[in-house]
Amino acid sequence: MRERDRQNRSLRSFSEENVALRLAWEMRRRGWSQDRLAQELTNAGQAMPQSAISKIVNSMPDGRRRTISVDEAIAMARVFGISVEELLRPPHGAEGRDLHRLGRVVVYEGRGVREQCAYFIFTWACLRYRLSSPEDQKAYRRYLKARRVDAATSREGIEAWVAERTWQKAQAAYTMLEQVVQALGEESDLTPPSQDRRWRHSVVADLVHLRHLFADQIPSTESRSVPLLIEQDAPLLIRTGVLQAALPVIDAYAQDIPCPTDDVVADIDKRLRDIIDRKPHDRLDHLESLAARIALRWKGDEGTQQQRELAAELGANSEDYADALTIGSIVRGTGRAWRP
Repeated sequence: MRERDRQNRSLRSFSEENVALRLAWEMRRRGWSQDRLAQELTNAGQAMPQSAISKIVNSMPDGRRRTISVDEAIAMARVFGISVEELLRPPHGAEGRDLHRLGRVVVYEGRGVREQCAYFIFTWACLRYRLSSPEDQKAYRRYLKARRVDAATSREGIEAWVAERTWQKAQAAYTMLEQVVQALGEESDLTPPSQDRRWRHSVVADLVHLRHLFADQIPSTESRSVPLLIEQDAPLLIRTGVLQAALPVIDAYAQDIPCPTDDVVADIDKRLRDIIDRKPHDRLDHLESLAARIALRWKGDEGTQQQRELAAELGANSEDYADALTIGSIVRGTGRAWRP
């Protein structure tokens, strides 16, 4: 019995030591004083004076610390945004976990900013396209005039929207942001793509997805639902350079007017053929070219034997054929099943 009591006291002392070190670390990383922590705990519904916190963080001459109740531990964990279990752990790994959390936040927020910037570019491109029409410019001036905006201000506003130099700067800024976000890697593991990033994200995959969108989905979708369908793929349209060719379709459907998508599909096919025609410098170049060739022939109902025949027709072995399907995200891009 005495041995068990001694072990329990030792375990309790060890946990209180962890909590004391964790409190000191959490306050230091936040720049909080003991008074600030006392106030935060009070706001969380657990009143605790600064003197009590001092007796927890700083041990007494005999090595003992102030005992922490269960309610106090729960309040501390709530204030720091961690679990009670985490509060009781040794703090030596806390900094690493914190840095990992911050890294994931950076990647997550970066991807969010990229999506917002893509929508900004997408919307601006639509506006520029509309303002390229003299009739639409006149309609906009009449609208502004009715709201007592003078002619000079209207002219300057339109010129700002259509200014080529400003537009190019905006596109360049998005391209740079896209490169930065790609360099940060995936949110799940924070592994930068480095030289193999095309395994994670190839332009062929974007083109395959857009081809399916404009060749198959849009013609079979109710016209009023098409604008949202296209907006969801704004980053892909910008990243691939297909946005300019798609603007007439986007503008028509924005006015609930069905529009043929043949010109957009032709533009996508040309970009796929450009990838096929370029000289390969490594295996990934070869696989992207093969993926583009598969995409231009893909119908979606190919069985195992038909795919084998297609691979033979393209002069591809089974390994390259399967890897090319992965590089091009043929399944995800078209929503159709495949079996190599």
